[in-house]
Amino acid sequence: MEVQLRIGIVGMGNAGMTHARPLIGNQVPRAVLTAVCDARERAESLRKTLPGSVMIFDDYDKMLASGVCDAVIVSTPHLLHPEQSEKALLAGLHVFCEKPAGISIGPVRRLNKLAAGTKKVFAMNFIKRQEPVYQTLKRLIDGGELGRVYRIHWTASDWYRSDSYFSSASWRGSWAGEGGGVLLNQCIHNIDLWQYIFGMPSRLRAFCSFGKYHNIEVEDDVTAYMEYHDGATGVLVTSTGESPGVNRLEVTGSRGRILVENRAITFYRTSVPIEDFNRADKSGFGEPEHWECSIPVNGQTDLFAGMQRNFVEAILDGKELFIRGEDGLASLEIANAILLSTWQDDWASLPVDEASFEAELAARIRTSRKPSAINEQRILDLSASFK
Repeated sequence: MEVQLRIGIVGMGNAGMTHARPLIGNQVPRAVLTAVCDARERAESLRKTLPGSVMIFDDYDKMLASGVCDAVIVSTPHLLHPEQSEKALLAGLHVFCEKPAGISIGPVRRLNKLAAGTKKVFAMNFIKRQEPVYQTLKRLIDGGELGRVYRIHWTASDWYRSDSYFSSASWRGSWAGEGGGVLLNQCIHNIDLWQYIFGMPSRLRAFCSFGKYHNIEVEDDVTAYMEYHDGATGVLVTSTGESPGVNRLEVTGSRGRILVENRAITFYRTSVPIEDFNRADKSGFGEPEHWECSIPVNGQTDLFAGMQRNFVEAILDGKELFIRGEDGLASLEIANAILLSTWQDDWASLPVDEASFEAELAARIRTSRKPSAINEQRILDLSASFK
């Protein structure tokens, strides 16, 4: 008989329900949803939504001790991710943690140290990494097709959210409940891709606006300028208040310019490296010849189901994880540095000053308030977020 990996989910809000659907719909071979856990108030509605075979818990510790799960998907509010992932690992279960890994580096670093000692599979869910357009871009950059990278400019303003989004759950939009805004919840995908493709900057200077477009405490508009040890620079712009927004990534290097937009890649490739032309040209106003090339992007994105299949295969077959638990550290460190730079009105170096960030965040959590017009029961369709 084929081995079935028994999976439980803690946190049955938007992300939790989105994780449950592929498992219920038999989109993940050799995996079965056996248990979920959420607040007692939500249990009744969950019974109407989930198959009768799924056990429903309102106590996470009891679910972990029940013996009905081999692995847990953690999809609760961000600040709970490290603690709840640790509990599952200590209970002998594999863990698939929703992004971000936490709200600050310290607890996430400790979580990864624990995971390494347990020998259990610990995966993160950054679903946009698997998109063919970004995999193709990474191959171009890693293969040296663009030469030395000069500049990166990413405008990620297609994360628009209305006020109803923030009022859909009591933890959204506050320092005490969410621990951050667009940097942690939405643009963390872009930041993860940034460091995955281009590596970590050495320092950055950032400007965040808090509650610029919404009645929230956390950041909803961000501009960050980054510098690299090799001289490359980058600018990241993101917002949840602009519509229509854009997702436009432009990378300039010694062999031209690459534009990524609308899931397509256009390469404006120079005939010779810029450095060579600079030395050879005698006209004063000349430019190297270049060609506009449309780069083929093949394949489809399977979003949550694809990530879950990789998680199951890593456990049952020993397949390499697409995104390991430790991969959640780099994007979180950049997000923390962007906030710290804004709060201190100064440059922030990477690795980030963890103690300074923790102190600044703790001060905001102490005075945090909850957003108004809360509806704890409203589940939103996350598929609309990934256009």
